[in-house]
Amino acid sequence: MSTLLDRRTLLGAFTGLGIGTMLGCGGGSDAASSSSDTTSTATAASSDPWIWASTGTSTTATVPTLADFVQVIASGTLNYAFHNSIVSATADPITGVVSDTSSNATLAPYFMGRFLVTNANWKAFCNALGSSYYPSTAKVAGQYWNGGSYPAGKENHPVFFVSYEAAADYCAWLATQIAGYEFYVPTEGEWEYAALGGNTGYSYPWGSATGVSYNATTGALSTSFNCNALCTQYLLNSSGLTTLTYANDSIVTALAGGTLALSNDSAVLNSVVSMSSSGAVTGWQYDSDANKTWADFANSDQFRELVNAYGGYSTAVGSFDGGKSWCGCHDMAGNAFEWTSTLNTATNGAEAGTQVNCVKGGSWYATASSGKSSSRGEGRSANGAYHSVGVRVAARAK
Repeated sequence: MSTLLDRRTLLGAFTGLGIGTMLGCGGGSDAASSSSDTTSTATAASSDPWIWASTGTSTTATVPTLADFVQVIASGTLNYAFHNSIVSATADPITGVVSDTSSNATLAPYFMGRFLVTNANWKAFCNALGSSYYPSTAKVAGQYWNGGSYPAGKENHPVFFVSYEAAADYCAWLATQIAGYEFYVPTEGEWEYAALGGNTGYSYPWGSATGVSYNATTGALSTSFNCNALCTQYLLNSSGLTTLTYANDSIVTALAGGTLALSNDSAVLNSVVSMSSSGAVTGWQYDSDANKTWADFANSDQFRELVNAYGGYSTAVGSFDGGKSWCGCHDMAGNAFEWTSTLNTATNGAEAGTQVNCVKGGSWYATASSGKSSSRGEGRSANGAYHSVGVRVAARAK
């Protein structure tokens, strides 16, 4: 799949879709305790009305430490029952033994990163191993991560546009920075257990309900995680935008109600996008044959700018303390889908019919329902790089 979005043909694949002692579950501070290199920031004027528009770039680099990991299982083994029996047999990334099946995962002692890998973390990795590991948009002028720098202010946001293969190399590099541990992309079983633990009735780290509510009169949004409701709230109430544009788009011609949408390739924002009291967004993306001519946000020029120039409407890792999992992991619902080492066969999108890596946890782009920790995203090709997929690292003592 191309990493620069080519409107509807590519967007359809994303529908279901930031040495001390290792701390025990829920213990210690949640502040990242990474070591940092110096910051280099250049500023430039911007007339863009969007708050996510960068006024410069940053090359801050931070190397995680052991304090950035939480111990999920201390000893012995644990048999975890998946909430949804959808997992194919999974080879353990360290031992090679098949441990995850269609209904259960046998889990050995392991640690999990408290936070998603950030732009600053990834920059430290690139500083060590070279520009070939820059996120895929880095080679395009004016784009996210161009020239080895990323948008200013996004040091602690999850890194996007990194493949599973690159994530595995990041893990191998991290082992050279922290002695005595093996680092790897977690299995689906390890990821889901760190998110939900023994809470069999939970769909999210905090319970069974999304917990999202929106007041259209005041513009107030209540949420425990970053899903597309957060971006929509900003669009409708704070962005300063009144119009979405569709430059040279001959497909988008009508609003969902059937009325004319475009005049000179534009549509009134609040005629396209709306949000219910439960945070359900209308007009975010239309991609079926029945509605392919409808104006939406995800096919607008503004969406392309958001993704390709600023890396999406992400939030700093750990921003939603109420969404923290039972063992102290943040953002296991929302902000970024996360790579796992578990494989399955994709059923839709560009990868349909091919073997892909499962992704978990929802993202800034996904609906609140798609953020369920108990579900999986559609899965992605190991060598692909995507606007809403990041990575969290697992670890075991050698």
